[in-house]
Amino acid sequence: MNTLRALLCAAALGSPAAAVNLVLDYSYDTNNFFGAGNPSGAAAGLQARAALEAAASVFSTALTDTFSPITVPAPFSSSQFNGIATWTWSLDFTNPATGAITTLQDRSILANEYRIYAGGGPISGSTLGIGGPGGWGLATGGNGGGFTQAEINQINAISEGFQAQVTSREEPQGDFGNWGGSIRFDSDGSTQWHYSHLTPVQSGRSDFYSVALHELAHALGIGASDEWTALLSGATFTGAKSRAANGGFNPGISGDTGHWSEGIRSTIYGGTALQEVAMDPTITVGTRKLMTVLDFAGLDDIGWDVATPTIVLSGDYNGDSTVNAGDYNRWRDTLGSSTPIGSFAEWRANYGAVLPTTAVAVSVPEPKGLALVAIALACLRWRR
Repeated sequence: MNTLRALLCAAALGSPAAAVNLVLDYSYDTNNFFGAGNPSGAAAGLQARAALEAAASVFSTALTDTFSPITVPAPFSSSQFNGIATWTWSLDFTNPATGAITTLQDRSILANEYRIYAGGGPISGSTLGIGGPGGWGLATGGNGGGFTQAEINQINAISEGFQAQVTSREEPQGDFGNWGGSIRFDSDGSTQWHYSHLTPVQSGRSDFYSVALHELAHALGIGASDEWTALLSGATFTGAKSRAANGGFNPGISGDTGHWSEGIRSTIYGGTALQEVAMDPTITVGTRKLMTVLDFAGLDDIGWDVATPTIVLSGDYNGDSTVNAGDYNRWRDTLGSSTPIGSFAEWRANYGAVLPTTAVAVSVPEPKGLALVAIALACLRWRR
């Protein structure tokens, strides 16, 4: 709980103005996983929804990109001839309830919006969730009539601008930019979920919040985008930000090429504790994993702009970068007041901790004898 508190404190600083915003769309949650259709009941469905929205806010806070809107241009009519030019686009994604591909036509996407279709459906085996960016199609049409050369030039300019919106959200060349994607969570009753992101994970249960963070990162392009693939070299990832976050070494990649290797540990983004990275293929049952410095470095490398977090040291109640007796006194002095701070348990768990000046990832052997559950990504159709 201490590390979770550290991350939530960093997220509470507020997202930058006009930055990318993850918009969760439940319109294809036809099994009502995030409501009364949840296998554990309506209350569990609402907890799952709150946990997913908390996870989305982590990315909306940390990612500072600005995306262009996607708006279908109005038909262009010639002023001298009978020509009419038209434009259309489609988006497609893995339906979160059925697993089939769903295609929608000419949807408007707002500036800075990154839309995520979310829901629950049965997933075979031990896979807890599936996520990935969506695909798109783009076309220019018309009635076959004529245009002046000046009008043709105008049509070409409109087409180029519309293409830049759809294909890259007008991001620089080589940077990831898309309309959004989808995520799906196992809902067949075989997964024993821990839904609340505000309480410690129960023994024997899989943490929904951890899986939500993981699948959202896939939907943002980690492991499932051209930009990610371009930085793969053998069994390593060659992104400069990831290399720096990994102590100067290219981090290893899992066999499916969509995750970090098992056993890599990194500092929690916005915190001080080391943990196994969020974006390796598995999670230990009964534990919670948060996004780490290396996980966000991977997003940075594929083109996202990542904010530098304010590091919060759990238990440091007097702000001197060390958890010691002074923090106990500060906590004790606020007991019974209208603005109490922290808890004795948090102070005790972190007593002696010192805020580090650097935070890098390290690779260590995976502990043996722990129950592991796989987390998957979906490589959705990516049409360029």
